[in-house]
Amino acid sequence: MAAKFHPEPGLEAKLAQLIAPHVHKIAREVERQAKVFAPPTKKWITVADDKVRPTHVAAHGQEVPANLRFKINSMQWDMQHRGLGPTTYMKEPRDSSSRAVANIKNCRCHAQSIPDGISRNIRTLPPVVAGSTVTVKVIAEGEWVVPAEIGTVYPGNLEAKGAYFMARAAAAVAARL
Repeated sequence: MAAKFHPEPGLEAKLAQLIAPHVHKIAREVERQAKVFAPPTKKWITVADDKVRPTHVAAHGQEVPANLRFKINSMQWDMQHRGLGPTTYMKEPRDSSSRAVANIKNCRCHAQSIPDGISRNIRTLPPVVAGSTVTVKVIAEGEWVVPAEIGTVYPGNLEAKGAYFMARAAAAVAARL
């Protein structure tokens, strides 16, 4: 004699409703971990006096993820003698890796770190149950989120490596489960 089990119709949907809070809890843990891994941002700050060169005045207040470069207008001398295009890409003020000379000489600017620069853009949405499927999204929104995650290559083969904060967060939480 063989025994047969016939689940109650709709059992999978009821189970999905039951596990939704647990899936949401896991997603919130991914959010917390992503905020730990997310890079800070940095802001270009001048000394705001009449000696600051116009290219740096234009950059004052520019905010980018810490793993990326500031975009500064190139100075004419750097374009003519160093082969730079109209934009110079700097990790920080006085960055010699940018290949600029005129744009970094005697610079008195600094970069201010903003610890929650990217993490403030990360959040978890409420769970969505559709039939037997539970979906919870951890999202990061904002102008700089994608370049901070995956990095970029600037003209002149200047590379900014990605922080992979979302991918690393999901992997770290999955490893603990």
